[in-house]
Amino acid sequence: MNYNSRTLPSRETLARAQRFNDDIVEVSGVDLVLSLITTADLIRANIYAQLDKDYGVSEGKFALLMSLFSEGETCASDLALRIGVTPATVSVMVKRMLSVSEPLISMSKNSDDGRSRLIALTNAGERLIQNALPNHLKAIRAFAQVLDSQEQESLILMLRKLLRK
Repeated sequence: MNYNSRTLPSRETLARAQRFNDDIVEVSGVDLVLSLITTADLIRANIYAQLDKDYGVSEGKFALLMSLFSEGETCASDLALRIGVTPATVSVMVKRMLSVSEPLISMSKNSDDGRSRLIALTNAGERLIQNALPNHLKAIRAFAQVLDSQEQESLILMLRKLLRK
């Protein structure tokens, strides 16, 4: 989907939609949330497309690599919790990532529990993160640069307020 061409419904359209229901909908609140979703989708699509283009790493793989980079070696179930996916998803990701010629991760037996395996970054994984992370952060920061520093801080506070709801 090309998020650059997505058109949000106008406030007039949203107001007209109220006629289908007896509830009164605050149009600005709906417009706000739709704008947030669209903005997040646009940013996410762009930054991860660039990451995939430059380094051949999807959003999910990058999240897995970053978790291992920041938190260290762990078992699949803990890794799944860290990155917000199911253990089965991590298992599939790990199998695919181990099957390439130069794996970014390794898997070894857990000495504490012989049934589980520990997943860690390889040297190649460390190098990828060290090379990709500065450019990834620049790409993220580029989206915020349309706002001055005071606007950025205000928006951060407002978004955090929404998250506490």
